[in-house]
Amino acid sequence: MLKLAPQLIVPPYSCYRVWGQLKFSVMEDRRNTKLYLNMLPFIVLLALLGTGRALYDISATINGQVYNTSRGEVGTFTPKDWELPFEEVEFKTTDDLTVKGWFVDNEGSSRAVILAPGKGGNKWDVLKEAPVKHLYDNDFDVLLFDPRSTGESEGDRYGFGYFESQDIANAVEFLKKERGVKTVGVWGGSAGASAAIIAGLESPGIDAIVADSPYANLKIAATNYGKENEDKVMQIFFPFYMGVARFSLNFDVYGKTNLVERVEELDVPLFLIHGLEDRALGPVNSQLIYENAGGPRSMWLVEGAWHLGAHEIYPEEYQKRVSSFFEIYLSNNTGVPSE
Repeated sequence: MLKLAPQLIVPPYSCYRVWGQLKFSVMEDRRNTKLYLNMLPFIVLLALLGTGRALYDISATINGQVYNTSRGEVGTFTPKDWELPFEEVEFKTTDDLTVKGWFVDNEGSSRAVILAPGKGGNKWDVLKEAPVKHLYDNDFDVLLFDPRSTGESEGDRYGFGYFESQDIANAVEFLKKERGVKTVGVWGGSAGASAAIIAGLESPGIDAIVADSPYANLKIAATNYGKENEDKVMQIFFPFYMGVARFSLNFDVYGKTNLVERVEELDVPLFLIHGLEDRALGPVNSQLIYENAGGPRSMWLVEGAWHLGAHEIYPEEYQKRVSSFFEIYLSNNTGVPSE
């Protein structure tokens, strides 16, 4: 006769106890499932409201950038306060806006440097920040201007550097047609530096570019480089930002301003300047542009300098480097580089 092992014989009370626990567990799971299903519409609604709020904030942010960028302070000083002869000038953009500026005429010179301010800046800011007098003293004409929607110029939309690059191209055309200039260089600061590079990519007639503290693309400018792939919010919502910007401005904002991808096509000589202590647009922006640029390029990474701070910390070296670069590539006659 086969005998069962004692440990396999389950007392009747234990059976009821196990069954009761199992039954309770199943009932609890059913209650949780029912609760979850009842709450699911509210969870979906909260997610939609959160996404809607985020999209509204994105739209408001982009529209604020486009339509409410500062025009900059309209000052009372002029190049005359720097003992520079000048005249007030204006020229039209391709979309029929009037852009106003100052032309500092160095009699006998046929080469000029255009000075392009950054976002929310104008000719008064450039007059204080850029080596205007030094360029004049080294036999260059100088054009300072208010990009559209800044200073005294017409317009009410900021284009993240792209519209401003078109203003630079129109300034080049003005100098060559109206002032008889043969060769033209562009100095740009911050977003104006990026605009100068975009102008060099899309417009003929620019012979050399100095870019002080540019951004490499808008995604890098919006976050710390190297961390944009770790930033889940950036990954999720950045395309929405660019989509809203594209809708507002009617062009591919990210593509047109992505210098990391585009600068390989640049054949205009490029001199990049960037402060190593720049917390607004880190020096990696210039480094990426330098690494990807297709034409002649050089770079000066400045110890101890903040955003657009190199000229303030090392004024003499800054002026010498900038004027020497333009001296190489801008001629006073037919476009042949100076010796």
